Amino acid sequence: MEKTGFQAHARYLLATDLAAFLFATLIVLLASRIRALISPLAVLVVIAALAVVFGCDVALWLYRGIRSIELDQEAITLFRGPELKPQTIDRKEIAGLETRRRFMRRFVIVKRWGGRAVRITEEAFSPEAFSRFLTFLADWDQRR
Repeated sequence: MEKTGFQAHARYLLATDLAAFLFATLIVLLASRIRALISPLAVLVVIAALAVVFGCDVALWLYRGIRSIELDQEAITLFRGPELKPQTIDRKEIAGLETRRRFMRRFVIVKRWGGRAVRITEEAFSPEAFSRFLTFLADWDQRR
C-alpha cells in the first residue's frame, strides 16, 4: 500500500454547522409559538447560545482540527491546525479501531495503547472522501 491521502475542507464543516444551527433555531422558534413553553427573552438567549456553541466548534476546528489524513504501510498521519502539524500514529500504538455512526454522521475512534484515543469525524471531509478513507482504513486494519 502506498501513501494515500484524504483532504478536509472548512466548507463541509461550515455547511454542517450552519444546517444544524438553522434546524435548532427553527425548533426553538416553533416552540416559542406556544408562550407557555418559552418566553421571547429565552428564545433570544437560546439562539445566542446556539450561535456561540457552533461558532466555537468552527473555531476549534480552525485552531486544531484534522485538515488532512495520510495512510501508509506503517502509520496513520494526521495533519492538524493551520500550520498542518503532523501527528503520527504507528501501527504498534493502535489497540483498536472503531467506526461509529451517530445522528447521521460517521466517525472513527483510533484507540491507542495507554488509553489515549483519537477521534476522526466526517464533518470536515466530503462524504465521498470519508467513505474512501473508511474503506482504506478497513483494508489497512486487516493487514495489521
